[in-house]
Amino acid sequence: MSQFKLFIATSIDGYIAREDGSIDWLEIIDHPKDVDYGYSAFMSGVDTIVMGRKTYEDVVGFDVDWPYADYKCYVVSSRNEVEISTPQTEIISGITDSDLQKMKQHAKKDIWIVGGGVLIANFLNKGVIDSMLISLIPIVLGNGRPLFKDGQETVFKLSGTESFESGVVNLTYTK
Repeated sequence: MSQFKLFIATSIDGYIAREDGSIDWLEIIDHPKDVDYGYSAFMSGVDTIVMGRKTYEDVVGFDVDWPYADYKCYVVSSRNEVEISTPQTEIISGITDSDLQKMKQHAKKDIWIVGGGVLIANFLNKGVIDSMLISLIPIVLGNGRPLFKDGQETVFKLSGTESFESGVVNLTYTK
């Protein structure tokens, strides 16, 4: 059965973006050609993506081809005026039990949750995040947008670690 999985980068002090939403600090990471920090392996197990509206608009604005054309994508937005310009993408207004059930029924592989701290906390608070792969980036931002914005207390078990020469550490947690 499909699982809801989080794969995200965070600063040492728990921020996923600067206050203005910028993720320019991720550029401090070395990107040798043979190291993708687990992204390809993770994505090979995913066929469905759930993202927030801002994340969707950011990715569409990157001036590259839509990287998720082979995936079913759901964009969570309370705004009706979101313009969808990508294949296999639909808007949902929230994270309802029926939407979660629909995603699980249609997914053949796992479901990647990608977005901001509010979206992530909504999934966390629903109790549906089955695992998290958190890439800890060796930088302290001091402030910014937190990984879990108003998330409730939830216990996970550390199920794996992987460290890289760049100082990045991948921490995998499962329920």
